Amino acid sequence: VDLNKRRAIDIFVAYEFPEWQEEVIAALKANYNAEAGKFDDKQVLSTLGASGMLKNKKVMPFAQEIKKRVVLTGIKAFDRAVEFKEVELLNELAAYLKRTLEFDTVNIIDLSSTKDLRDDQAKAAEVAVPGEPSFLIYNI
Repeated sequence: VDLNKRRAIDIFVAYEFPEWQEEVIAALKANYNAEAGKFDDKQVLSTLGASGMLKNKKVMPFAQEIKKRVVLTGIKAFDRAVEFKEVELLNELAAYLKRTLEFDTVNIIDLSSTKDLRDDQAKAAEVAVPGEPSFLIYNI
């Protein structure tokens, strides 16, 4: 991005988690002993391996992150529902973001209702999950 030229930011908001993440969480949840505060790691690996999930290089780092969250916050870490309306909040903040970050355009893109994305937008939108939007910054 050339800072001397006009800039825009697209903010992508997702309402659903990728299916593979849901499968990882289900495997972790099914193999977690809340009383002992421990995971049956062998069974988690067996479950993920049986479904072919271990071929995805994102699975194990994601599983480790969820396990850390469970250790820190307890079983509520398995519930990943967002308790606020992201699009509404970001729309309220759009003017502030535009002014303070010096963007000419701030676009809030609701991925549940938008299907026609440019290739660069589609790639940036892939990593958006509820509560963690993704961004694309570019020159106009």
